[in-house]
Amino acid sequence: MDTPVSFDIAFLGLKDPSAAGRSRMILAIERLTGRSTADCQAYLSRVGLTIFDSLPVDQAQLVVSALDEAGVVCEVRPKEEVARSVGDGLGGGMMACPSCGFVQHAGPDECSRCGVIFSKREKDEVRKMQSDRALEEAVQRAEQIRREWDERARAIVDARPLPDDATAIFTPVLNREEIPFLLLQAAEGPLLMTSRQVLAAVEGSFVQMPYEVIKDVDFGGGLVVKKGHTRLVFHFHVPVPVKDKSATSCSWQLTASAATNKETILDWAFARSYMCGSCGARDLDYRSDKGTNRARCMHCATDHIIDLRSNSIRALLSS
Repeated sequence: MDTPVSFDIAFLGLKDPSAAGRSRMILAIERLTGRSTADCQAYLSRVGLTIFDSLPVDQAQLVVSALDEAGVVCEVRPKEEVARSVGDGLGGGMMACPSCGFVQHAGPDECSRCGVIFSKREKDEVRKMQSDRALEEAVQRAEQIRREWDERARAIVDARPLPDDATAIFTPVLNREEIPFLLLQAAEGPLLMTSRQVLAAVEGSFVQMPYEVIKDVDFGGGLVVKKGHTRLVFHFHVPVPVKDKSATSCSWQLTASAATNKETILDWAFARSYMCGSCGARDLDYRSDKGTNRARCMHCATDHIIDLRSNSIRALLSS
């Protein structure tokens, strides 16, 4: 046989032949066909009778599902005839609930089984699709920015290669995705700038400062400046772990040689901020809530969770 283009559905019997089982079958056939109770009762004594004929595959699937749920044993018979129209196949126009799958008459705005309001669910689905699309676009924009940072880091390294041992001390906290491009010496220990973050080695531990959490940069001046050094301070949107504590800012005394990289430092670290995962805006309000770093978009009010360990931000989008 060639590929079937329509399907017949025949009645073979009931899973539960009791009075309750027969009633469920009759109600199901009435609902699906719009035929009278007497006509539907007649099917009980006519095993093998085709109840529905020449249905397209989607309607056949809906009908079989509804009949099976009503306890009706049926047989699906593929055929090569062209499928009939919706009105010919199912009485009164039928539809499946998008929430629970229950087959019922089209028209009412509420599912007769689960009570979902179809118009509201449709609006919710549209909002979710729009939210998912906005999130995808925001992620794409963030990835584009990171690719640009990678390209700039490579250009700096090509113009001024790092010493062979520049990254050795930072190996435990470097990842394969980031590109180291500038080593800075400071009185407190070395700092390494990469395409993803600033890393610092302080008294045997590491401080990781993703560019996205750096709110502001102070370069030079200040009340405490060691002779021959230049003060560098990073201020953060959210507290950053520093030697088992949390800091809203960190300060270093750069050597004279390291201070000559002021332009590069400010270019890479000045006012970097996370993108909203819902609308893509960068105007986020940051706060710490019971040890968890959060941010709320001031444009669309979407809340976010910030994970400093993985250098990521996750929008808490409603489902």
